[in-house]
Amino acid sequence: MTPMVKRICALVCALLLPASSLAEIIWPEPLTEGQAALKSYIELVNQNQSQQNRGWVNSLFECYPTFAALGMTTQDMAEIPEGVELSFTMENGYLDTLQLRVNDPSRFPTLAASCIQAASPTAITLEEALADPAAYADKALKNPNDSFEDPLDTLNGLTPRVYYAYYPNQYRDGTDWLQMTLVFAMPGAADAAMTVTPTPPPADTEQEYDLTDYDGGTHLEVFTTATPEPDSPAGEQ
Repeated sequence: MTPMVKRICALVCALLLPASSLAEIIWPEPLTEGQAALKSYIELVNQNQSQQNRGWVNSLFECYPTFAALGMTTQDMAEIPEGVELSFTMENGYLDTLQLRVNDPSRFPTLAASCIQAASPTAITLEEALADPAAYADKALKNPNDSFEDPLDTLNGLTPRVYYAYYPNQYRDGTDWLQMTLVFAMPGAADAAMTVTPTPPPADTEQEYDLTDYDGGTHLEVFTTATPEPDSPAGEQ
């Protein structure tokens, strides 16, 4: 076998390896239930990334029973993030939330899609999961100076939910950040399609006084309790 053939064979073998083998994440031992759920989820994400040929989540920066931070870096198990950050919270042995932050709009859609599909693996395809993050990335590219932020509700429901945000020059260092927050479905919920469009928060129904007509605190408060008549027993007291 010639050296060229050996190199080709080695390349083919590498391409056939599962994503979890290519992304050399060193996990703590033993794993808690939440950490084990996170590891399984990241393996699904990396399988999606491998399918799109867009690199893998390969660095674990922090890993605690209720919080973990990972990223995509040039070298496996790097110590410093390189523009891609995935922060997870875990509760009672299950995944709770994921906050994905990417400083390159061209890298955001595919990784966000990988995360979305991995949260609903039988309910949504990778191609379907790509549509919304691609639209939000395009929105940021077309209006790079205009921030946006979906109202966020982190309470787990029957389906996973996603919320998007864009923070141009967030830390005054010239770097723009696209963000996706994924709220996982509550434990035991059936695998269902992702809820993408967040429900707007209810309007504030509390009465506000017009400051232009402010009367120094002597305004009249109206109460629903009736005033007793002067000739009634209550009025005589």
